[in-house]
Amino acid sequence: MNKRKVIVTVLSVLLGLAAVSFFFVYCLFLHHYHGKEIVAPWSADDPFDIAEIATVEKQAGKDFVILNLADVQLCDLEDMFRLGEMKEAITDLVRRTQPDLITLTGDQTWSNENLISLRALLSWLDSFRVPYAPVFGNHDYGNEKDSAVLSRNACCDMYEKGEYCLFKRGPSNLGTLGNYVVNITENGKIVKTLYMLDAGYESEITDSQISWVKWNAEGIRAANGGEFAAGMCFMHKPIPEYREAYVAYLYDEPSVEVIGDVYVTYSLAGTMQNGFFEAARSIGVTDIVCGHQHGNQFTLRYQGVRLTFAMKTGPKGGYYADEDITLDGATCFRLQGDSVTIQNVFAKEKEGE
Repeated sequence: MNKRKVIVTVLSVLLGLAAVSFFFVYCLFLHHYHGKEIVAPWSADDPFDIAEIATVEKQAGKDFVILNLADVQLCDLEDMFRLGEMKEAITDLVRRTQPDLITLTGDQTWSNENLISLRALLSWLDSFRVPYAPVFGNHDYGNEKDSAVLSRNACCDMYEKGEYCLFKRGPSNLGTLGNYVVNITENGKIVKTLYMLDAGYESEITDSQISWVKWNAEGIRAANGGEFAAGMCFMHKPIPEYREAYVAYLYDEPSVEVIGDVYVTYSLAGTMQNGFFEAARSIGVTDIVCGHQHGNQFTLRYQGVRLTFAMKTGPKGGYYADEDITLDGATCFRLQGDSVTIQNVFAKEKEGE
């Protein structure tokens, strides 16, 4: 082979490699996947069908364990070589708590590059063979709304394909897409209703979301012998009552009960006031769980409702005023009859293992 042919061959190989590399980079990091656009408006006049709500069965006489993962915040580019480490950490949390249900309170991913990381996370969760229920955070489909590789609809598509994922795209006219409900039943009776709310990007839980939650609660009450099932709300951002409860705690006011340790090292700002807390109380909600502010963790019972800042899962993006405090792990909710106990499960490093 003469020198010219060698040069042509080398250039051809290099151009081929460059083309293949560009194709993969484009598909993974540059192309935007828009997903299915599904128009499914909701009206308060719609008939309620209990069969439309996902159900998880609780074994009679046995505690039901919910493990909440908050702000996992994976990114394709930055975390591509940390995915194994994160999988190991989450696997360890699942092994130690043996949950019956895994909830995720938003920011499963955190940047515009979210295709590889979300696909990997869902694969891990499916491997546990445990039902899981995610809600969206303010980073899940981009640093700005729908700026990510996977848009809102594309994220919904991927969640709905998860083998053990309970996520169900909610009505299209609530301002957000990720609103759905999960019932926990025991011997055919609904013992707990989980309201999974998409409150990541918006400045407040909208009036339409509140109406939709109350509509579901009334439908479940009618199907449950006329009784509201005790409810839990899972969302990303805290509502204003978190700040009110914390101020009451600081002043030792009797209106608040402290459950466990209190860590507040970051802003308590969240959604705006719009009456959601009062609406939630009126339908039997006993627990509200959020993430979003990584340096905060507490459970305060305020006006009869436990407000929980769930512990952040994974060390990235933590904000701590005290370097000795590392809030990395998960929050475990144990349903025992009519009661719920709450426990933080720290990552291995915190336990000194």
